[in-house]
Amino acid sequence: MTVQAQASVGGKQLDAIVVVVNGQAISSLDLKRREQLLLSQLKRANQVIPTEQELSSVLLERVVFETLMLQSGAKQGLIPNESAVQQVFSDNALQSGLNIREYTARIEQSGTMITDHMKDLKNEMTLANVRERALASKLKVSDTEIDRFLREVNSGISQELALQVIFYPKFEFENSAQIQARSAKAKELHRQAKLSKTDDAFAVLQAKIIDPIGNHAVNLGFRTLDTLPELFSSAAETMAVGEVSSLLESSAGFYIVRLANKRTILPQVAHTKVRHILIRADSANSVTDEDARQSIKKLHDRLTLNIDLFPALAKQFSQDGSASQGGDLGWVLNGDMVSEFERVMDVLKAGEMALPIRTQFGWHILQVLERKTADLPKERLRAQARNVIKNRKQEEALNEWLDSLKAQAYIEYKTNAY
Repeated sequence: MTVQAQASVGGKQLDAIVVVVNGQAISSLDLKRREQLLLSQLKRANQVIPTEQELSSVLLERVVFETLMLQSGAKQGLIPNESAVQQVFSDNALQSGLNIREYTARIEQSGTMITDHMKDLKNEMTLANVRERALASKLKVSDTEIDRFLREVNSGISQELALQVIFYPKFEFENSAQIQARSAKAKELHRQAKLSKTDDAFAVLQAKIIDPIGNHAVNLGFRTLDTLPELFSSAAETMAVGEVSSLLESSAGFYIVRLANKRTILPQVAHTKVRHILIRADSANSVTDEDARQSIKKLHDRLTLNIDLFPALAKQFSQDGSASQGGDLGWVLNGDMVSEFERVMDVLKAGEMALPIRTQFGWHILQVLERKTADLPKERLRAQARNVIKNRKQEEALNEWLDSLKAQAYIEYKTNAY
């Protein structure tokens, strides 16, 4: 396939085709605009700006991959509609502390046409949809993976095991026949132990084997793996409650270990009980951000005079799901709330109310009711571990999928076009 330059002056190409992806041409002007967008994103994020050579070496491949993904999104019906794009635009404006008119003006002042910005935003949303669809089946995390992760990292979680143990010693004065006989007895006892389905049944077996020459039994209270003999911890780490180990052997003798119980010790973290009132800007009802700020200020003035009015005012005026509970958000943990809310909440003492603050959701009054230190909920810890494992898998899975997408595509690069 041969694609000619789209325009030329005096024989010089103004907008040469750089690459064709499944019949879709990407021009040098397309790449230049994409380059400007990338540079502005890097500047906003305070990231190191690459050299022109570094940028050109990766930009073309990045645009090719994004084109393939956008084409895939179109085939799968994953392109968002205009109302969804407009909603994200409005949310971005709110997060920037501007109304839509001000936010639009800022974009245009940066040298970007608003139509181009909306197109880029729509593409970003499409790419996110495509990635989510492509990786959904590849980022599943099993409970076994989570358990392994929590054991391997310094998560603050620990497990304590309660073991029932039977010991058959070896003695230097015994001849080989006596040692073999003792080994046979230990194996028979192990066979019986495997049939012991309860703590009491195993305890009966323990009582039978105590004798004057050193056979003994013991029940170990709850202990962490690192405080158990390595022979025991290696066997018990993967055992289920009620399970009996294989017949363990050391230079001292034979051991039979049963896992009687286990419990999880969770890290202690700060919990904060907080309530709030939220007032939002609403362009559909001509409520500006300044209107919302004035409304929240008036409520704050009333609460300064009488804090006991908080539940009633929240029920009457707050514009979120907590209104029916008098603004009570319950016990929250670090990371539950947006950063602006959390920064203020963290410095308040129990009973204190903050001045009105603004977040991406609107204007808030918040009050800390109580503080405590308690266990991190187990389900929260496992959810955090699941997210970390997913993030680890994501880059590899995405690269594999993109490589397969590229392998099935028709891509023609135009030499010296960019």
